[in-house]
Amino acid sequence: MPVFSPASLTETTASIFAAAGMRADEARVVAELLVEANLVGHDSHGVIRIPQYLGQVEAGDIVPDATVEIVHEAPTLAVLDAHWGFGQVAMSRGVDMALEKAQATGMAAISVRQANHVGRLGSYVERIAEETAIALMFVNGAPVCRMAPWGGREARHGTNPIAMGFPSRSGPPVVLDMTTSAVAEGKVRVQRNRGAEVPDGWLLDSEGQPTNDPHTLYADPPGTILPLGGSLGHKGYGLNVGVELLAGALAGAGCIGQDRRFRNGALLLVLDV
Repeated sequence: MPVFSPASLTETTASIFAAAGMRADEARVVAELLVEANLVGHDSHGVIRIPQYLGQVEAGDIVPDATVEIVHEAPTLAVLDAHWGFGQVAMSRGVDMALEKAQATGMAAISVRQANHVGRLGSYVERIAEETAIALMFVNGAPVCRMAPWGGREARHGTNPIAMGFPSRSGPPVVLDMTTSAVAEGKVRVQRNRGAEVPDGWLLDSEGQPTNDPHTLYADPPGTILPLGGSLGHKGYGLNVGVELLAGALAGAGCIGQDRRFRNGALLLVLDV
């Protein structure tokens, strides 16, 4: 198995994305966030995503040199359009704006639309919390459906993660980063790539039967991820719908079932404390 130092892996990843058409500084933003995800133990959001992103660039689903546009701005809020660029670039811009506005006014709300996969949410809220602010983040994944509704057998929802970051006077920030499904899709992908089974309670196959085979999620017809909560999955399902309304409807990013082009929509709330 090849072994890379974090620095060399970051440089290699950045050079790959630059060769795919990204600006060098933005390619490094994406590379640093992917490698950071690996370093903190979340391989599901790390360099495993490189082939996926390159495939999306080749298919025209990611515009590698897209420019993030400020569609609307006020003292406490902004709406950003990523124009189908890399989600990490747009979300990093959103964090910068949120911190600036919250430090000036006490609070900020930033929405991001038409972005591709934003990656690990914990990276963004942790950065905000390190600046002594509280962050709440909601992300949907229209129109890709990975999670079945409570009591259902077919995927009708995204995994719709939420994240929170809280500053601390005596240690690192307190960070919550979780999907509202039983597991993030990337965790299933990692198990599939390792040739390993997934735990009970993660997946149903295309017939609605519990399964430990990660390949079923990517089969034709596909299986589905269950809602967060096991036998009390109605709670995870309710949270999932709430995120869809916040990140999709309220933020103007679009909701499930509207078209067939993948996008992440995000709503970021920041309170300066």
